[in-house]
Amino acid sequence: MMSWTAASLRMTAVPCFRVRCLGFRVGPWGASQHANPGCGAAPHRTLHVSATASAGHNKWSKVRHIKGPKDMERSRIFSKLTLSIRLAVKEGGPNPENNSSLANILEVCRSKNMPKSTIESALKTEKNKGIHLLYEGRGPGGSSLLIEALSNSGPKCHLDIKYILNKNGGMMAEGARHFFDKKGVVVVGVEDREKKAVNLERALELAIEAGAEDVKEAEDEEEKNLFKFICDASSLHQVRKKLDSLGLCPVSCSMEFIPHSKVQLAEPELEQAVHLIQALNNYEDVIHVYDNIE
Repeated sequence: MMSWTAASLRMTAVPCFRVRCLGFRVGPWGASQHANPGCGAAPHRTLHVSATASAGHNKWSKVRHIKGPKDMERSRIFSKLTLSIRLAVKEGGPNPENNSSLANILEVCRSKNMPKSTIESALKTEKNKGIHLLYEGRGPGGSSLLIEALSNSGPKCHLDIKYILNKNGGMMAEGARHFFDKKGVVVVGVEDREKKAVNLERALELAIEAGAEDVKEAEDEEEKNLFKFICDASSLHQVRKKLDSLGLCPVSCSMEFIPHSKVQLAEPELEQAVHLIQALNNYEDVIHVYDNIE
């Protein structure tokens, strides 16, 4: 994962807020803070604001996205999107009008200029074809991994994932799931619908209005800056609609496993983790690899 610094914010009303010590975690999520001056008493909520570390200091964010030749990277992205389409069809059918998850994935496919023929081929996949799998693993330095896959052969996929883990300093390990929460994630661009730049402070205001729990600065595969609005799984689509109505431009909307406990790795372990996660991502059945590396 990208390395984040964080700040806690006590909210009593949307117009009356301020960021406390941006860049440092000043309390656990949901912890009570002192009341803000000038605000009336009201039930509070705490919102994390997560930002990237200063340029050059975020080793993990730099090395974990090492890419190969452009054509190969493009092919890999399309392959993962194809798996995501197949999974969405399997879970909710091939009609995007009745399957919001599929509609969101198709939106991402179009934004990545995925060929129409490739999309149509994935949509025609038999609904019952493929087994959705989630493997728990342990990586270098005690890091935890969740490996999401869609395979036509569960036993073969299990053996292959186990082999990749063992070969690259990891192992299958029960319990990794406990380090993650399943959350809704809405990814938006850093410009609003009027092409005006949106900074972190403004993103924070909008997150509060939309009902999000967390805001993170991020980059996509092409190193374009983005904001990730994290919310409760049950309110994912409501948050997305609200952000859209507030003038932001959602890029994607999906469920993800977000780590609530992270580990820091020394340089050798960090490099080993990069090779492990890349090897897992290169496996044809893997949709996504989640880690709790800071």
